[in-house]
Amino acid sequence: MGKEAQGTIPLVRLTRVVDGLPEQPQGDAGLVTWSVRGEMGKSGLLMGRPLLHIHVQANPVLICQRCNEPFVYPIDSEVLLQLVKSEADLDDDVSYGDPSSEDDEGEEGNGFVSNLPEKVVGSHHFDLLAQIEDELILSVPYVPKHDVCPGALAKVSEAPPEEPAVKRPSPFAVLEQLKHKD
Repeated sequence: MGKEAQGTIPLVRLTRVVDGLPEQPQGDAGLVTWSVRGEMGKSGLLMGRPLLHIHVQANPVLICQRCNEPFVYPIDSEVLLQLVKSEADLDDDVSYGDPSSEDDEGEEGNGFVSNLPEKVVGSHHFDLLAQIEDELILSVPYVPKHDVCPGALAKVSEAPPEEPAVKRPSPFAVLEQLKHKD
């Protein structure tokens, strides 16, 4: 542990990410930049446990679900993973604190540790590229959309000014009049 690696890969080579997406840009605009750093946990509940810090940056082109136009969605994601020896260890819940217990001191002092790393099975044949691809998949929104669709701005500027709505009497006022007729 304690080693670092970094690199770039064309987004189009990550087939699970681009499946169902529009055509991705070529060249520098279509690159995924990644870095990874391994270390042993130094404090608290992670003391002596193997950890992996992964940082992924990409700019995939997605389709806006409001206006159906393509747009670039910037991804800048960092994740901390805890490496475990076997699949059985994935479910192994080491006492990370109980949110209802006030005795346990979490790393944030709130009774439990809220930012524990996700566990993954590590080995000498760990597929880092698949882990990077997984992180990108998790970073793409389920329903991608512009903050403000460009077409919506054009429609607002072209729209004629709205006329004030006709004021209608309240249905309760009509009922009140019927009540007083008797």
